[in-house]
Amino acid sequence: MVCAVELALNDQLFGGKGKGFAALKRPLLNLDNTVQRQAAWIDEDDEDVTVDLENTSRLRKLRKTGEETHVQGDVFQQRLKKQCVILLPPCPTTPASWADIDAIDAKKRAGRRADLSDGESDDEEFDLFATSGALMERSHDVLLPGTLEVGRVKDANQHGQSNAVVQSVQFHPNGQLLLTAGLDKALRLFQIDGSTNSKIESIFLKDMPISCAKFTADGKRIIMSGPRTCIHSYDMEAGTVQRIPRVGSRKERKWDSFAVSRSHAAFLGKDGIVALLSATSFEWMGNLKMNGDVRSASFCDDDNYLLTTGSDGDVYKWDLRTRRCVYRVNDEGSLGSGAIAAKGKYVAVGADSGVVNVYNHETLTGETTPKPLKAFLNLTTSIDQLVFNPDAQILAMASKETKDALKLVHLPSMTVFANWPTAKSPLHYVTSMDFSPTGGAVPILKCLYLWGTVL
Repeated sequence: MVCAVELALNDQLFGGKGKGFAALKRPLLNLDNTVQRQAAWIDEDDEDVTVDLENTSRLRKLRKTGEETHVQGDVFQQRLKKQCVILLPPCPTTPASWADIDAIDAKKRAGRRADLSDGESDDEEFDLFATSGALMERSHDVLLPGTLEVGRVKDANQHGQSNAVVQSVQFHPNGQLLLTAGLDKALRLFQIDGSTNSKIESIFLKDMPISCAKFTADGKRIIMSGPRTCIHSYDMEAGTVQRIPRVGSRKERKWDSFAVSRSHAAFLGKDGIVALLSATSFEWMGNLKMNGDVRSASFCDDDNYLLTTGSDGDVYKWDLRTRRCVYRVNDEGSLGSGAIAAKGKYVAVGADSGVVNVYNHETLTGETTPKPLKAFLNLTTSIDQLVFNPDAQILAMASKETKDALKLVHLPSMTVFANWPTAKSPLHYVTSMDFSPTGGAVPILKCLYLWGTVL
C-alpha cells in the first residue's frame, strides 16, 4: 500500500502520473542562466564621501566639464574604473583578464560543450587572429584646456630601432599596432602596450628607402613609397609584399608622400600632379593638377573630396567623382604651404613661415576670402606636419627643420597647451607623429626624431 507521503514525493520528483518521462527529459541545470554574483562587500560610506577634483592635479582629468569641482565617492569610483579601461584596454594580454568572473564562467560553460562544437570553436578562434580589423571601441570625453596630463612610457621601438632616419610612424586602426619605416629600407611593426612594446614583424625592401608608409583605412594593408618609380604594398593577413611597378600615366622619379582614405590613395608627384589610385586594387583612376608644386594632401571626412596645398600657398578642394576643382582659396598670409590636415569641422594649414591657420571647413567655399578661426605663431620654421587626434580636440603641429619644434593645440578653446612639450622633453628633430585611435580623453602621441627613436 502506497502512503500519501510516497505519492507526494513521486509527484515532486517525476511530475505526477504520466509525466515521469517528460520530467526526465527536462534539464536539471540551465547552464546559460546562472545567478549573477553580488559583491562580497560594499562600503556604504562611499556615497557620503566627496572628492575634490579641482585642487588635485592628477584628478583633474576625471572631470567631465571645466565647471565640475567635486563628485561623490561612488561617482569617483566609476570614473577611476573607466580611466583604467582607457589606459589598459581589454585585450587577451591584459593582466586583469584573470579576474573577470563572468568571462571565466563563460569559458567553463564553453568547455562543457566542447565535445559538440570543437570544429566551430576552432574556426571562430582562427577568424579572430586572422583579422586585422578594429577590436576596441573608442571613448569620447571632454578634454580641458590649459595643461595636459602627460605620462612617459617606454619607447615604442625599443626592441627594433632604425639604423637611419625614420620617416613614418602610424598606429593601426585598432590601436594595438604601430608601424615605423624609414631610409634603412625596413618596415617594422610593434605591439604597443606601454611597457614591453614587442616587435612582431620586420620587412626589408631591397633597394627601396621608405619615405612614406601608411595603413589602409581597413587596416589590412600597408602602402609604402620612396625615391623610386614603384610603390609597395604589404598584406597584413597574408604576410606578403606586392610591388606596383608604376603609378598613374606619368613616370615619376619618386613618390615621397601620399594620403589614404577608405577608397582612394593620392600620390604627390612633381609639377603639381596628384595621382589617384584605388586603395584596394591600386588601379590608376586619374590625375589632378595644381598650379604650384603639391606638398601635402588630406582627405575630407567625406571620402569624395580631397584637399591639397603647396608652393603657391593656395588650398584646393577636389571632387574625386568628377576629378574637378571645387574651389581654390588663398591661405591667409601664406606665400607657400607645407602641410594640410582636415578633421570634422576643422581644416589646418601650415605655412613655410611657421604660421598655422585653423579654419572652419564650412567657410572654405571659394566665394570669399576665408578668415581663420585662429592663427598660431608658436613655430618659426616651415610646417611639415599637422595631425588631429581622433575626436578633433587636439591638433599637433611640428617642423623638422628645428630642434624640439612641436606644439599641441586645444581646439575647442583655440589655445596651446603650456605645460608640454618643455625644454627638457627629449623630442630632438620630429620627423613624424601620430595619435592612438583609441586614446579617448587620454590620447597617446607618438613622435619620431632624427636618430630613429619612437617616444
